[in-house]
This record gives sequence, structure tokens and C-alpha cells, in this order.
Amino acid sequence: GPPAPGCGGGTVRLLVGPVPPECAALWTEWALQAIEELRAEPVSGGPLHPETLDAIESYVRAWSRATRRRADVFRWQSEVDPEQLEYVTNALYNLDGHLSAQVMSGQRRAAPVEGEVFHGVLVEALLRALAEESPCRAAFSEQLGQTWPASRPPT
Repeated sequence: GPPAPGCGGGTVRLLVGPVPPECAALWTEWALQAIEELRAEPVSGGPLHPETLDAIESYVRAWSRATRRRADVFRWQSEVDPEQLEYVTNALYNLDGHLSAQVMSGQRRAAPVEGEVFHGVLVEALLRALAEESPCRAAFSEQLGQTWPASRPPT
């Protein structure tokens, strides 16, 4: 059907970066390994079913490929369908919550510190793109931003 009032149509530009490429490489490598391990753990239901992991993984792979362009800074942009952007942002939020709980309980090593630089920029980029898309998504973006799980325990 037509978009809800206040929810725009069309696509949204997702712009990630600039960030040092090695930070992006470290985080994407860690995230891909985590996704692979999650696929091997049978999780009944929950927010991380295989389709969700597939959606996140396709983005993480794209970012990982972008780290291989011999550039001084990592920048990645794409035109994304707003529904897809909302889905992936929410999926990453759920993934971060799950991984964060595993790190806190000692079941998983935390992402490399340098990788956290990329992760922070990534989360900001997703939330900013959502917020700029439409008023109704701006509210969703703000709500996620306030409760986004840290991927490493505070030291």
C-alpha cells in the first residue's frame, strides 16, 4: 500500500564513513565470524533467524569488500529502500544486543577496540539515514539510539 503519512517513499542514501579502513576491516572480520558462529548455534525463534542474519551479512560483506580498495579512508554509500534500511538497522540492533550479552557473559571475545571505531560510525550512519528519511522513522531512530547496546563492556 501507500507509505504511512509522514513516512516517505523512494530511497534513502546511506553513507558510512569516513573512518580508517583498518578499523572497518577489523570490525567486519569480527562480525562475519560472529554471524557464522550464530548460524551454527540453533537459536529457536528470537530476533536472529536465518533471514535476519542473511540481511546483515550481505551488508557486512559489502563493507568488508570496500575495505580492500586501497584507499586512505573507508567510505561506503548506497541508495537503500527505507523499509530495508529500517529492517537492517533493527536487525543490527538485535545482533548487537545478542553479541553484547555473549561478551558480558564471557561466551564471546569483544570486537577489537579499533573495530569499535567503525562500529560507532556505522551505527551513527544508520540512525542518521533513518532520521533524515521521514518524521516517523526519525522517532524510531531516536528510540534505538538511546538504547543501542554497547558491543563491549564499559572499562
